[in-house]
Amino acid sequence: MPGASLLKLSNSLAGLYGAAVVALAAVTMHLGLTQLTSAELAVVVSALSMLALHSLAILLLGSKLQARWMEKTVLLCWHLGCWFFVYTLLAGVWQLPLHYGPLAPLGGQLMILGWLLLAINPWLGKRT
Repeated sequence: MPGASLLKLSNSLAGLYGAAVVALAAVTMHLGLTQLTSAELAVVVSALSMLALHSLAILLLGSKLQARWMEKTVLLCWHLGCWFFVYTLLAGVWQLPLHYGPLAPLGGQLMILGWLLLAINPWLGKRT
């Protein structure tokens, strides 16, 4: 995918993630506090925190994107990680369709991989 198209898609998804964080936080505060156990509430807060953090990180990386393969890979890891980790956790708590528990650890690992790739990216030089 060309760099400009990737950046547009990535920024649009990050915007949707941000909207989802606010909407789900509101739902949790209005409905969840009376319907969720403490453990379930902790899972929701963790999932929303990860989504909020990665939404901002995606936007920041996207603003510096030079269309290098490593940066594209970091964005891909973060996007897939957010979907796998956050959706799986929320689907388990809110009993949403397509809940598949083993995707949560995979999502977390993808987010960690994205951060590690970002950490080594400056040391790779000007490779494309």
